[in-house]
Amino acid sequence: MSKANEALNAIAQTVITMMNEHGTNWTKPWKDAVRVHGQPTSAKKRPYTGINRISLGLSMAIHSHTSPVFGTFKQWKSLGANVRKGSKGYKVIFYTTVIVKDKDTDKDKALPCAKVYTVFNSDQVENWNGSWLEDDIEEFDQQWSNINDVDQFINSIGANITLDNSNSAFYRPSTDSIHMPNKAQFDNAQGYYGTLFHELVHWTGHETREDRKLNTRFGSDKYAFEELIAELGGAMLSGITGVEATPREDHAIYLNNWMQCLKDDPRAIQKACSLAEKASQFVLNSSSIIVMKEAA
Repeated sequence: MSKANEALNAIAQTVITMMNEHGTNWTKPWKDAVRVHGQPTSAKKRPYTGINRISLGLSMAIHSHTSPVFGTFKQWKSLGANVRKGSKGYKVIFYTTVIVKDKDTDKDKALPCAKVYTVFNSDQVENWNGSWLEDDIEEFDQQWSNINDVDQFINSIGANITLDNSNSAFYRPSTDSIHMPNKAQFDNAQGYYGTLFHELVHWTGHETREDRKLNTRFGSDKYAFEELIAELGGAMLSGITGVEATPREDHAIYLNNWMQCLKDDPRAIQKACSLAEKASQFVLNSSSIIVMKEAA
């Protein structure tokens, strides 16, 4: 077994041991970006009022949307944007009047008529740049220093990585791209690089690389299994690059959450370890820079 494989296996075993010692109360390692003055507004630049403004404002807070802009599927399409597959919309109500004949007087009368529409936040769409919005995203000051050799290592891999003021980190197979919150949203280097390594492991699963069939339903066994692979692989890469000498407790806590989906397969963690090692090695081999360091 190579030195790199020995290190990867040692890290995996450490994480598995920690899983038996910690619970499932995981919290994400970055701060959400929020718009300072954003009030719910339609994609056609009309402010929402009444109950719609209240309900959409609550939805923005609950789901950590960075943008106050909402639109129907048809509205987004008219702007050249498209709602991402699997996105869950929000209901809004608009009242119009209809003219009907009064049975008793045979005169016309106006009656209120409620129409319900489903709208999606601009965070849930693609191909819309929001250029007309004021740049009022809350700014954060980065409280930690970059690890330059690890940045160089990541940049040399060739993955399409975008950093922006977002509230989520994810890999999108349809565009073969990784999306991350800005560095300053993370409390420390370990949280940032560990999260990025997690997404890089997902990146290895693309059909042109290791083809792990990534387009699976959230909460399904296959989705949970891929999350096990990514979190184990992220911990392995953090250890082998020297970002973290020892895997963090939150790696184990996060893994425990997904293990609840796989109770019928006690071998899942062992299989995930094997695939995580393979994915981590793929990432290492994709870089022209060697950053392997001694893992504790």
